Amino acid sequence: MSHSPLRLVFFCIVLLSGRYIYAQGQTPVIVLSEADQSVEILGRMEHLSDPKNELTLEVVKTKPFNSLHEKRAPSFGFDKATHWFKIKLHNQSSIQDWLVEIAYPPLDSIDLFYQDASGWHHKSGGDHYTMASREIKHRHVTFPLALSKEETVTLYLKIRSTSSMQVPISVWSREEFGNGQYRIQFMNGIFYGMMLIMIFYNLFLYFSIRDKTTLYYVFTLASGTNVIAFFQGYGFFYVYGDYIITEHLFTIISGPLFVICSAVLTRSFLNLKSFNPALDSILKANIIVTIGAVVIILLFPISFKALHVLTFLNCFLILICAIYCFYKKYRPARYFLLAWVALLLAAALFSLRNLGFIPANWLTDMALYIGGILQTLFISFALGDRINLLVKENQEAKEKELQLEHLAKEKLELEVKERTLEIQKKNEQLEELNEVKDKLFSVVAHDLKGPLNSLKGTLSILRMGALSKDEFNDLAKSLDTQLNQTTYFLENLLQWGRTQIQGELYSPQPIRLDELTKNTIDLLQGEIEQKNIQVSLLADENSAAFGVKNMILTVIRNLLSNAIKFTNAGGSVKCIIQPKENLWVVSVVDSGTGIPPKYLENIFSLKGISTLGTREEKGTGIGLVLCKEFVEQNGGKIWCESTLGKGTTFSFSLPKSN
Repeated sequence: MSHSPLRLVFFCIVLLSGRYIYAQGQTPVIVLSEADQSVEILGRMEHLSDPKNELTLEVVKTKPFNSLHEKRAPSFGFDKATHWFKIKLHNQSSIQDWLVEIAYPPLDSIDLFYQDASGWHHKSGGDHYTMASREIKHRHVTFPLALSKEETVTLYLKIRSTSSMQVPISVWSREEFGNGQYRIQFMNGIFYGMMLIMIFYNLFLYFSIRDKTTLYYVFTLASGTNVIAFFQGYGFFYVYGDYIITEHLFTIISGPLFVICSAVLTRSFLNLKSFNPALDSILKANIIVTIGAVVIILLFPISFKALHVLTFLNCFLILICAIYCFYKKYRPARYFLLAWVALLLAAALFSLRNLGFIPANWLTDMALYIGGILQTLFISFALGDRINLLVKENQEAKEKELQLEHLAKEKLELEVKERTLEIQKKNEQLEELNEVKDKLFSVVAHDLKGPLNSLKGTLSILRMGALSKDEFNDLAKSLDTQLNQTTYFLENLLQWGRTQIQGELYSPQPIRLDELTKNTIDLLQGEIEQKNIQVSLLADENSAAFGVKNMILTVIRNLLSNAIKFTNAGGSVKCIIQPKENLWVVSVVDSGTGIPPKYLENIFSLKGISTLGTREEKGTGIGLVLCKEFVEQNGGKIWCESTLGKGTTFSFSLPKSN
């Protein structure tokens, strides 16, 4: 009993404070007075969660509600449940026109129920309703409420949202609401005006210097401003409030657009690809994951929690990148680091509040404001520092260019000497080409001499007329064969001429070396019989090589012709074809006069000496040059072994056919 007077005094103090009355076990009573015409409810209300989204007002009125922390606005993070709030207001003032403001625009659906003398009233709002449907045209959902003096009313709020469940509620007199909004709008106008000035200034700067990093910063500023406008309700109020589909689209893409733009800006500004390719790849991966998350949320109505997690992760990654480049002494990274420390800490506070990890307060509510202003300021410094650095680098580049020009002048004489040597070398090559040209007709005489001698001998026999009809027919057939072979040889020779002038397309194919060698022996049969030389062929039955047929035929013909020419009458020539690993080795072995050692070194060049055969046969010295050229073009090698007075062996290799 001794404490009763103290309790009465305490009750009177609370009553006179114009704030609220709270009886244990009952809903707190918020007292509205003329002295305080704006009341922030915070946690002075009761709460009921409906996880299955099935409770009606009639059922809710019978359910027990839970108390909340009095000094914190309700914050439940991303929760798909329907949340009911019970608020009791008592109007002590003569003011009858009041407004109930829910100052978190991203909430999807807000239903207000209350009862007065005329019965129950139901009002709806949220970003799933158009701006035109709102009684009070304001960026926040605001419901008008008429209260007589000394009237007490109980409000039931039903809130559902796929975004974060933040419920900051205030009750205003209409006059005080107008005054408060004037102050808030003035401050917001300064902020958004500054952001627009920075956007257009940097856009003008981009068109002046054409630096893509500046353009990325413009996109980052625009997307960041859009995020702040979205969470403050200005986007819904001015841009897309009359179109629910557009509002849903902006709700989904606003945060990801900032994530993508800021990541691209970071990669470009810090030149991450050069400093740390791994961090660069991680940022690119985060961009791709963010785009994937947007697509999934567009297709399926799920919580936006993943987007906030990706935003927080993006903040963390950019902070790491800035710290790393600052550690690597990249000068522009210092202001960039300060800019993103400010903004990313603000974004982290905001995201952590939305995720429900920390309570809502003035710092978390104003975090994006403060972070945006500081970020804009520091990145402007960073861009200025970067431009100064580019100017300095440009000056250094000009100085280096002057030094290089001086060095170029000093090197001019050396280049003239080198060009002179190059011209001399080309003159030597031209002389060699002229020598090849001069020998072209000699080649014709060299490679056609054997067949033509055979034809000449045949014609001499025909002139004698001492042939029977059968013998004449046999000679006619032989003559026809040699003419065809000679015509084919001329075509091959013309082909070689084209290789010397225009070059030849290398088109190898499988060829049978034994068949080519046998055909060549048949072509030279006349010379072989005249000198009574024994020519033998020792070859594998499956000697299939890979090369250009016409070239290899020319090589074999030249080597056999030379062997016959330098072999005495009654001597022997052997053609041996044998495998060696992945190659075929063709050897033409004669028992002729041999080659002096002093001539072997240049035997396959135009410096080689052409000598007469055993019957004074003339040559040009170009045949072996052709052999070397054709063999090497077909991927092989050619070589010669000779013993003076005993004979010579010419060999070449070719790849086996697969």
